[in-house]
Amino acid sequence: MVACAAERTAAQEAGEPRRARVLLLFQQQAETGPMREFTERLRTTIIEELGSPVDFYQEALDLDRFKGREHSRALVNYFADKFRGFGIDVVVPVGARALSFAVGDLRTVLPDVPVVFALCAAPQTNPATLPPNVTGRIASPSRFEPTVEMARRLQPDAERIVVIGGAGPADSVSLRAAVAAANSLRGTLPLHVIQGLPFNELLHRVRDIPRRSIVLFGNYRQDGQGEAFDPFDVIGTIARATNAPMYGQLYTYVGQGVVGGSVMRFADEGVHTARLVVRVLHRRAGAPLPPAELIAESFVVDWRELRRWGLSENRLPRGTEVAFREPGMWQRHGAVILGAAAVIVVESLLVWLLVAERRRRIRAQLILDEQQRGAEEARLQVAHMGRLVLVGELAATMSHELRQPLAAIRANAEAGVFLATKDPAEAREIFRNIVDDDDRAVQVIESVRTLLRKDQTVAVCELDLNQICGDAVRLLQHDAARRRVRLVLSLASVPAHVTGDAVQLQQVVLNLVLNGIEASAASGADPFVAVQTEVEDAVVELRVRDSGPGVPVAMQSRVFESFFSTKSGGLGLGLAIVRSIVERHAGHVSSENDIAGGAVFRVRLPRASVREAGVPGVVGPAAKADRYPVLEVVRASAIATRA
Repeated sequence: MVACAAERTAAQEAGEPRRARVLLLFQQQAETGPMREFTERLRTTIIEELGSPVDFYQEALDLDRFKGREHSRALVNYFADKFRGFGIDVVVPVGARALSFAVGDLRTVLPDVPVVFALCAAPQTNPATLPPNVTGRIASPSRFEPTVEMARRLQPDAERIVVIGGAGPADSVSLRAAVAAANSLRGTLPLHVIQGLPFNELLHRVRDIPRRSIVLFGNYRQDGQGEAFDPFDVIGTIARATNAPMYGQLYTYVGQGVVGGSVMRFADEGVHTARLVVRVLHRRAGAPLPPAELIAESFVVDWRELRRWGLSENRLPRGTEVAFREPGMWQRHGAVILGAAAVIVVESLLVWLLVAERRRRIRAQLILDEQQRGAEEARLQVAHMGRLVLVGELAATMSHELRQPLAAIRANAEAGVFLATKDPAEAREIFRNIVDDDDRAVQVIESVRTLLRKDQTVAVCELDLNQICGDAVRLLQHDAARRRVRLVLSLASVPAHVTGDAVQLQQVVLNLVLNGIEASAASGADPFVAVQTEVEDAVVELRVRDSGPGVPVAMQSRVFESFFSTKSGGLGLGLAIVRSIVERHAGHVSSENDIAGGAVFRVRLPRASVREAGVPGVVGPAAKADRYPVLEVVRASAIATRA
């Protein structure tokens, strides 16, 4: 220590920067791919964030291959001869057995050096029993539970859980954690454990696992005969031989044949461990070490394995990363499809405008030829100019109103291309929906034209507002899922009969829900739009509530004005059209901000005089709710609590 201090003093007097010394102590080999990835990120992050030169020293105990030497005097003497008095600033043991050596035998060599452990797991490692100058990052003892829960969601028809593990010390720890997770979440499923078999016998055994099984890989570093293995070398062989989907706990396993799971990423752990090391090196003299940190895990699956085993991606937990996804038709040619569609829409709109303008000019010319000159001619000219302005308004309105059915056509076309080979029956249903959406677009054109004719009345008939809301929400489920917005549909328990035009009332619901989706998509966690109907004695009320920022108080009185919008790219026509349609149906629309956040739009329509017959079940969107996880159908009385 005296020689080391003299060396550092001389270096500082010479103007050289102080070089930190970090000893990396690996439990197993340090040359495997995951360990190299961990070490590279750890070294790079320490150098970048420490802000001073660093010397790294690396030792691999390799305890699985060199059994019985973990507490040997020769091993301790090796470290004493090499590092005693050398001036190590921090020891980073990687793995629980390396940590045990660092706080045990190595203490006689480096008694006061702080220790920052990595890639350890509870309960094998318990921070409460470690010396005060030891900290690190530790995996939860229940780390396998999220993986088992995900497997149960992907395989609801599973009949058993099978846990695979080796016979070594690290294998036993992982195996116990996996068995505990299976026991806590398996329900009535029987549990089978395969442990310590020789590798060839293990491959033969997993081939006989029934198809309806959940296979959980714990660890396999050593078999029952004492032969050592690297799990990263054998995981792919085991997964390919298994007759049922297999799940693992490490990110490196994904892509080797396992479906996936709640995984730990070695690269991320290298970064987090390095930052903890930097905090230890930067602390004041005598200050305690930071407390131990819990390793965070995330869901990752292999898209190819989902297809191999026929597992539905819709059953994955929210936020799951899907790796190795093959691009579909839309991903490969999306830009071309959008460009062609845009050209067709623009050209069609221009042709329609030119034809309409030509007809108007011909009619105006005939009128001008028949009228007298002077004041009468001037009056007709003014009327003609007013009609030209109306043409411009009609073009803007059509562009805005056609957006929803065209978006539905695009979404259905995308789904149909994807399902054409996988599920022909579902693909036929998708393409029938495209035809229906095209008919709806034509109806929208006719409905908007009706709104512009003051001498026309609404094509009235008796309608169920519940069914209209269900159909409208179903059309927007794809857009809501793409924006990660949850739709909540709460319909009245009795038919919500009103009198009016079905297409126009559906446009009211579509406009309000789409505005809510756009507002909620930019909000914080759990964005949602809630659609609720309520039947009173003489009134049917529709409420659309979102989790967005709400409407500024100063603008609430203007939200229903034409060409006024709170969005930077908005046309300001959607809510104006809503008000126009509602008023033509003898109703009233209003907006307010909810005390819990977000905006609430209320539409009140006269209730039709019909006889209520029973309480119907929810139909339409509720029947397909399992195919659209973004949609929730709840009872009307629960909407306030759910929101």
